[in-house]
Amino acid sequence: MSAGHPVTNEKKAVLLEDNGQKPDSTISRWRWRPGMKPRFALTIGVLFSVVGPLFVVIGLVSLIAGIQDSNSAPMQVPGVVTGYTTNFLDNLPHVVIRIEKENSKTTISPAVTQVTAQSLHSGDHVIVDYSQRLHFPYALESGGQRYLLPGTSSAGNPFGSVALVLLGLVIFPYPAFLAFWGWRDLQAQSGYTMTARIVSLGSSKQARSPQPGITSRVFRTSYTVALEPLDASFFQDVVTFSIKEEMYLSLRERTVVQITYSPNLHYVYTLKQVDEGSK
Repeated sequence: MSAGHPVTNEKKAVLLEDNGQKPDSTISRWRWRPGMKPRFALTIGVLFSVVGPLFVVIGLVSLIAGIQDSNSAPMQVPGVVTGYTTNFLDNLPHVVIRIEKENSKTTISPAVTQVTAQSLHSGDHVIVDYSQRLHFPYALESGGQRYLLPGTSSAGNPFGSVALVLLGLVIFPYPAFLAFWGWRDLQAQSGYTMTARIVSLGSSKQARSPQPGITSRVFRTSYTVALEPLDASFFQDVVTFSIKEEMYLSLRERTVVQITYSPNLHYVYTLKQVDEGSK
């Protein structure tokens, strides 16, 4: 496999020492390559690549509609107060209103302030102000008084819309890489083969301190192996792979192994110990 500029083992050791590390020191487990099966990574990547732009579109549409609603007259719908209820999520009174909208009767229960709850009584006729485009209530009118509903406005929720756009932009790139890597690895079905020495073995069980309760069931143990390539043409000093538990239990540090893996996702197809003298 040709993977870059030649790097001798002596040069690898010098590079590690220049970074304040020894060749057998603790290896960082963080990596971009997730070790997923190519077909699974392609599926997950495509799905989440769609979710990201969808969040961006929804956020932009709601933001633009909110700006337009803030400069538009409300859509007013008559209703009658039928009572009150409570909601433990916001700890505010919720007024129950029976409204007639588009030739149908329905009931809404928006949250109101304590002052509004003291002013409106069962049987009072109210006007519910809805935003023109987003169609959610943001104010009540009764007896010449106007009561704004807490946490709402005619502009909708601009901060939420912006947050949705940012979230979509954040979650889009990595799934797109997953889809691209998965597709590329499916094209190279044979994978790459490398002979290397095991620098270290690690598991997430070792990294976490024992926790009571259900912690051990919630977190699945992951296993990793850090390899130092013996091929002088390989451009990286140490490469970390995710491996299965049975592989992890059969390996020992400083032994020489031959690994076959997908070039982009670094999914391990095979990993077996070889005789160092045969290298």
